[in-house]
Amino acid sequence: MGAPRRHIGFLVVLFLAVAAPAWGQNGEWIEISRAGLRATADGRFYEAERLFRDALRLSGQFADDDPRRATSVNNLAYVLHAQGRYFTAEQRYLQALALREAGLGKDHVDVAQSCNNLAELYRTLGRYAEAEGLHQRALEIRERQFGPEHPHVAQTLNNLAVLYATQGRYEEAEPLYQKALAMRITAHGDDHLTAAETRNNLATLYYAQGLYEEARPLHERALEIEQKELGAEHPSLATTLSNLAELHRAEGRLDEAIELHRRALELREKTLGPNHPETAQSLNNLAVAHFDNAGYEQAEELYKRSIAIKQAALGTWHPELALTLNNLAELYRTQRRFDEAEPLYDRALEIGQTVFGAHHPDLALGLNNLALLHYDRGAYVEAQELLSRALAIEEEAYGPDHPELATTLENYAAVLRALGRYAEADELDARARSLGPRSELAAPDHTPLESSVPR
Repeated sequence: MGAPRRHIGFLVVLFLAVAAPAWGQNGEWIEISRAGLRATADGRFYEAERLFRDALRLSGQFADDDPRRATSVNNLAYVLHAQGRYFTAEQRYLQALALREAGLGKDHVDVAQSCNNLAELYRTLGRYAEAEGLHQRALEIRERQFGPEHPHVAQTLNNLAVLYATQGRYEEAEPLYQKALAMRITAHGDDHLTAAETRNNLATLYYAQGLYEEARPLHERALEIEQKELGAEHPSLATTLSNLAELHRAEGRLDEAIELHRRALELREKTLGPNHPETAQSLNNLAVAHFDNAGYEQAEELYKRSIAIKQAALGTWHPELALTLNNLAELYRTQRRFDEAEPLYDRALEIGQTVFGAHHPDLALGLNNLALLHYDRGAYVEAQELLSRALAIEEEAYGPDHPELATTLENYAAVLRALGRYAEADELDARARSLGPRSELAAPDHTPLESSVPR
């Protein structure tokens, strides 16, 4: 039976609107808003929420069509989004969009920004059609207001490409990344941080397809730019170091992967602090590399540290927490510590279902992993039920002929064969083979790649 599916994640910057200097007659609102932005950048989300709520309260003295009112609502939505409180964030994003449409007109650039932010939320929630429509609307506004070669247009192309890559629509994503990269180089130069961002994202696309030779020079060039522009101690470097580490790990160069993940962790601990969510993600990533290297004791300790930080910083219902719970469960399953693994798998699935709903494709990953546990126990009927559900989710999300289905089909076939249902198993194996070569993504790993965020 195949190994658990990889979950590839892309982190895309969501730009927050800030008050223009012309609004200096209300200095208190500006200072509180800026303090909220600084707290958000530092990962101090609860403090940021308090500050943005204060700014929103102060904005009550402004008319509904005053841009400061919509900015306050947007910024509060952003920090709720960052905390994983997606449905509360959605209502605030919708409110900000409505205020901007009413006060500024439906073709204003701030409306495009609200469309971008709401689209990114919907991408996270697996509401891909809605996300695509909003990104397309943002693209139309920005092309009309700025011209087709403007850097803001490049940012929308980048984000739309991320959406397509998330859906496995690689052939559509690649030309958008290439176009965004060319536009950013033309606008800012080859050494600009936005060019590094898109190079990093394009590299994650190649990585997802197993095209490691194409990915490596893009990650290396992105790292070179970031070191030159930001210095060797900037936290943004940790993202690219992590991505390079994942590339080494996928190629079996585990010692190099561990060293790069360790560098990323040390950088985040030093610059962001030991309790920052990004520090927690580096702990998770380093644990995965140790797990692959059979360093189970080191991996378990790192996973537990990551979980503790994520629970404290992000709350008990955040998808990033579910990611590491699932990873620790996989470690326990590998060690045949089934009674410890099962509640962690169940908890990760519970978080996913609560946050994303019952049909999000990420749930198929968790269902597949829990099915592996039951398979290892010899509970083939339970495994079959879980894989049937996982396959239905993936077929709905990707279509019946997408390569993303291959591992679930192979696992389902293995379970049916164990149940003596050989003809059905042969049919599923044949269907999996028809989808193309077995994906490189069927490796025991759940480490998300990260996209560069320009500072």
